[in-house]
Amino acid sequence: MKKKARSKPTGPARTTGAKSGNTPTLPTKVSHASFEKIELDDVTMADAKVHDTTFEGASFDDVSFSKATIHNASFEDTRLDDASFARASMKNVSFESATFDDVTFAQAKIHNASLEGSSLDDVNLAGVTITNCAIEGLTIDGVRIDLLLQHKRSGAPRDGDT
Repeated sequence: MKKKARSKPTGPARTTGAKSGNTPTLPTKVSHASFEKIELDDVTMADAKVHDTTFEGASFDDVSFSKATIHNASFEDTRLDDASFARASMKNVSFESATFDDVTFAQAKIHNASLEGSSLDDVNLAGVTITNCAIEGLTIDGVRIDLLLQHKRSGAPRDGDT
């Protein structure tokens, strides 16, 4: 897959979302924002619209992006623990060298993304659709997926086949 150039955020971040009392609420719309190296714990961006935004080097714990629409975003070198992307729609997103632990992508749609060098452990991929994505070096529960697919496509017999 030829990598499509991602647009980097330029100018000030524009966000809109609900606010209630003293409870911090993350925005439901984020565009042209930079949240590099941010640490978020026990927050939700469910149903959010995220465009042209970077979370590079961020750390997420118990975070939900369920049903979010995420386009032209970067989660490179990000650590996600106990996170949900269930039923999210992601396009032109980079998860290069990201670390996922106890994460669900159930029913998510991932298109034209990079998962190169990423590690997914204890991940739920039930019903996920992954199309036109770069996966070189991707590991799921310790298994190199690119090598597994290469082996499958080569038609090489599996261990125990004669």
